[in-house]
Amino acid sequence: MNEPDDDAFERDFGHDDVGVAEMMAIHARKQSDAAESQEDDILHDDKLSREEKAQALQDFLFMAASNGDSARVHRLVRGPASKFTQIDGVDAEGTPPLVYASCFGHKDVVQTLLDAGATVDCQDKNQWTALMWAITNSHKDIAKILLDHGASTDVKSSSGRTPLDFVPPGGEMSDFLQDSGYRIGTVGVTDDFYNAGFSQDRFEEELAESEQRRRMMMESAINLEVDLGNLGLDETPESPEDFEDTDEFDWTRCLNDQMFVFVENDIERILDVVITKMTPQRSATQKPVPANIVFLGARYAHYHSSAELLTDWLATAQDKIYDIVDRNQWDMTMLAFWLSNATLLLYYLKKDTGLTEATTQFQAQMAELVHEIYILIIRDAERRMDKVLDAAMLDHETIPGFEDITFQNEWKFLKKKNTVKPEPMEKRFRPPSPKRKAQISPRNITSLLSSTLFVLDLYDVHSVIIAQVLSQLYYWLGAEIFNRIMSNKRYLARTKAMQIRMNISMLEDWARTNNRQPEHYANGETTATGEPTVETARRHLGPVVQLLQWLQCFSSMGEDRDGMETTLQQLPNLSIKQLLHAVKHYRAEVGEKSLTRPALRHIEEVKSRPKAPHPSFRTSGAGKELPSTPTTPGGAQQPNSPRNGASPLPPGTPTYDNEEDVPESNLLNPALLLPFHLPTSTDMLISYGSGFGGVNRERERRYIPSVPPEFLQKLDPGAGISQSRNNLYEGVDLGNDSS
Repeated sequence: MNEPDDDAFERDFGHDDVGVAEMMAIHARKQSDAAESQEDDILHDDKLSREEKAQALQDFLFMAASNGDSARVHRLVRGPASKFTQIDGVDAEGTPPLVYASCFGHKDVVQTLLDAGATVDCQDKNQWTALMWAITNSHKDIAKILLDHGASTDVKSSSGRTPLDFVPPGGEMSDFLQDSGYRIGTVGVTDDFYNAGFSQDRFEEELAESEQRRRMMMESAINLEVDLGNLGLDETPESPEDFEDTDEFDWTRCLNDQMFVFVENDIERILDVVITKMTPQRSATQKPVPANIVFLGARYAHYHSSAELLTDWLATAQDKIYDIVDRNQWDMTMLAFWLSNATLLLYYLKKDTGLTEATTQFQAQMAELVHEIYILIIRDAERRMDKVLDAAMLDHETIPGFEDITFQNEWKFLKKKNTVKPEPMEKRFRPPSPKRKAQISPRNITSLLSSTLFVLDLYDVHSVIIAQVLSQLYYWLGAEIFNRIMSNKRYLARTKAMQIRMNISMLEDWARTNNRQPEHYANGETTATGEPTVETARRHLGPVVQLLQWLQCFSSMGEDRDGMETTLQQLPNLSIKQLLHAVKHYRAEVGEKSLTRPALRHIEEVKSRPKAPHPSFRTSGAGKELPSTPTTPGGAQQPNSPRNGASPLPPGTPTYDNEEDVPESNLLNPALLLPFHLPTSTDMLISYGSGFGGVNRERERRYIPSVPPEFLQKLDPGAGISQSRNNLYEGVDLGNDSS
């Protein structure tokens, strides 16, 4: 055997890092050259109008600013392309390039844009400036550049916040701004995001989670058209130390330091601060402030004052909550915030031994409010998905090569046949173009689902309610897609069914990725028994999935009766009428056979056979209908307004037992509201308490009703917290006999 040549070995393998760096540099140059070539092609394409050139180059600018490609940004704002681009232009989501660059921390791009004349205080759709984004995401260098170029600290977002309101105190950003003479607001977080003592692995994990969280917040704000200030940016993670000093709460009697004292003349002013003027809070201690104060005030009125004061306090609170919900029907952050607080308030009242009997009527009204907010959230999410549903789920083509398929009885001799050229190898591995990225796809639907789930999680909405929101949305999606396929012959084709089935698989993948087990405990069980998200999706998408399977296979069966019978047994959600409707209006390809009359009669015979009812699949009672989803906020209905006509059976079963259970219509009812259930007392005790056996004390401490001192100060016209307490308790009998 020959020994290896040490010199050759060192020459070939001793400089791996250098080789990798050279490879990366070559790859970057190739990408840059390809991008420059794209721009030149557009600039010199005589077939493109000026508007088309401007749109394509503007899209390149948005993508380059977002990705941090400073060289490309420089070409687009300084080179020949600059006469076609608008440096302060906004994309379809209302965001200018400078905001993208500041948000994602691309310092060189920010400098390039400002040097080229970008407006330093340009705002996005929610009126956030580049400085707000830089401060929020802790990009100190970018904030300094923006301030050096004259960025204003007085500009306000759509919710009235200024950039300084989001500065985390005690960090480098705070020190820099204070040294520069700026006065920092108090809306921001209380500590630096990363606490001392993290291991390196933990630090990197938190860093990745933080970046993912920020991107999710931005996507949610765009999808739901809400102010990013309501989405908890840079919220300090909850830690056990935040709740260590909390005293045990006595739910059987009212101690002097476990109530909120007020006088009758102050009810309007206090509840205006707590409810009317309250914006969704971001910290763990301030999210439940409205529920805490209403409950603690009710404790004082009930145990230390009079039934009349209790009634006045709760009636005023109820009116103000209803009013704020009514005025924010299309703001999901506000709806989620109040859904969480109304549920928590119900838990408090049920747990307090004295108030649980004295507030039965108010509890019923809060339960109804929870249901109404639930409907508003459903309606808002459906309205947003409805705008893109056809393009995303029915028309989006994920499988190439179906363009040249011809169908029977459809003349195409007047149409120019498109010849599809094979895509060059270099284009297959190139990042998607802005035009391709902007195309509506199933991700638009899953992104809306993610944004809805993100906001509900952010405001600690109970898992039982979240599960029902997702269930209702999946039912609506399944019913709407089913109806649109059945109502349009264009979709009743084998190849189209394959495309749509691929798109629906994206909804199934989302359910698997975001699978939730609601904390529902039935019949004394100590383990959660709620239906997980993945099963909910499978159940509600069942009819449309089975319809697509039928469209893909029935034409190939011919006279194979055994095969037909086996297939029909696997399609329990489809009725005879639906199966035959799909066959009758089927869009057959040239050369594709259809079913014969004997085969159609065999379908009727198989589906008409009586089946033994399965007790586990029975549901009782008819479902209530969800109000129609208006196309604009101006067309809103009252949440509980019923429609005319009989309500069909609720779609709570995965299969139909026999033909009598199947609705007469070929279509499903997407407006049907599935039965809604509040979390039970056991569910809330587990979720808001210490759990079975009292082992989760940390979680219990988070839901002990209290009022943060900084918020208590807002409720008193006086200056200090201590004086505030003295003023509030002045003249009030606080005897120890409070049981």
